[in-house]
Amino acid sequence: MLAFCEECGAKNEIDPQKMEGGKPPRCNKCDTVLKFSIVHPPPSAPSADEPGVLHLLELRFHDHIIEISQARPTVTMGRQRHNDLVVQDNRVSRSHARFEYRKGQFLLIDQSTNGTYVFIKGQKGMNLKQDELPVQGSGIIGLGRKVTPDSPQAIHFTVI
Repeated sequence: MLAFCEECGAKNEIDPQKMEGGKPPRCNKCDTVLKFSIVHPPPSAPSADEPGVLHLLELRFHDHIIEISQARPTVTMGRQRHNDLVVQDNRVSRSHARFEYRKGQFLLIDQSTNGTYVFIKGQKGMNLKQDELPVQGSGIIGLGRKVTPDSPQAIHFTVI
């Protein structure tokens, strides 16, 4: 199982069954205690190639709504105007992150200096740095900083 360190954003491979004497696992990079929860996928999740199944991710930022699907499989986010979603903030990279629809799932891919903070409903928040993360359900992301749901810099997402 993968666990991302909230402190430094490092990706850690952990096995919950091998934790010694109840000791919590620690980050391989900064030695911070890792916080995680085990999330099981729904038992009746549709196949990625099942005909007639609509896969859609909706991004909402201020008054902008962008849909990601097979018809539009990539959306870029960053500070420069060439991005699909432009976020003006000094902690946001020019080409900060992107969402991709790939093989029936939506991936958030960080390509920034400061990382992308991801809060998926029902899971612990994490800082994604130079890596990718499959997303499902709903939540918020912050480019380069932690955000709250009512923050003006929060990007809301929902997988439909």
